[in-house]
Amino acid sequence: MKATHFTHPNKEKYTMRKNYRYLLAAFVFVAVMATQAQVRQIRSSQKDAAVEQANLNAKKQYVEASPDATTTCTYPFSAGSGNEFISYCVTANGNIVSFASPSGIEYLATSHGEGYSICDYDSGKQYYDYAGYGDSGNWQAATTVSSSATSVKIARTTTDGLYTLTQTITLNSGNALAQVSMALKNNDTVAHDVGLIRYADVDADGFTSNSFDSTFRTAFGYSGTDGYGLQLIWVSNSANASLNGGVAQDIPGGPSCQIFTNSPGAAFQNTDGSILMDVDIPSLAKKASATFVSEYKSF
Repeated sequence: MKATHFTHPNKEKYTMRKNYRYLLAAFVFVAVMATQAQVRQIRSSQKDAAVEQANLNAKKQYVEASPDATTTCTYPFSAGSGNEFISYCVTANGNIVSFASPSGIEYLATSHGEGYSICDYDSGKQYYDYAGYGDSGNWQAATTVSSSATSVKIARTTTDGLYTLTQTITLNSGNALAQVSMALKNNDTVAHDVGLIRYADVDADGFTSNSFDSTFRTAFGYSGTDGYGLQLIWVSNSANASLNGGVAQDIPGGPSCQIFTNSPGAAFQNTDGSILMDVDIPSLAKKASATFVSEYKSF
């Protein structure tokens, strides 16, 4: 028996409605893209060019020339779209030199100032690498232990051989954040009183003048113009370490081991500042390790 094909009596109307939905979706997409472009133009026009240039010039005083520091993107990571979008890049030394979330909103790429520090309170020596602001010149070359589409593990030993810092930086696409695990090993034959710092120069949405504040477990900076911000959040530390707290600095450059030197101790606005998180390890035993985990997330 020959198959019978039925034609929907309203096929023409159905096709027209379907085509209309496609056209409407395309129109909405174009309108959204145009609106985002207009918003970016408005945000850009709201920048005070003179203030921005003055801040950019002032940043230079905090740069320590060092052949070991780098701002070159070696390990890029990204996930999501729209408000769930996140993109950041890690250098061969373990610095995060760009961080964008949501799409189109960047926080670190103006100065590429982000990184880490070991404070040896016994000797008064500091070992730091703040990427765009240089490093202390007392590090051996970094070694990549492993890398994947979502994580990179980098180890670096101080030139005197006393300490090895191993960083694991992991993309959490579900929560649009970057988690930074820092494991410090004491290679010496005696215990040491040390500290670990994570730091970032926040230029929210490309604005160098921002508002800053901190709590015991967070430090953050955000643009007073459009409200986009970046926070550094304490997650955990090993039992032999103790959280010293989040700190907001009123300078863009990296911190010394006296972490409260450039902190007003209260919220402040219209400043080219930075954020940091610090843990103390009062007696890191010989050949022992301590860990400190933090996260970067936009808000």
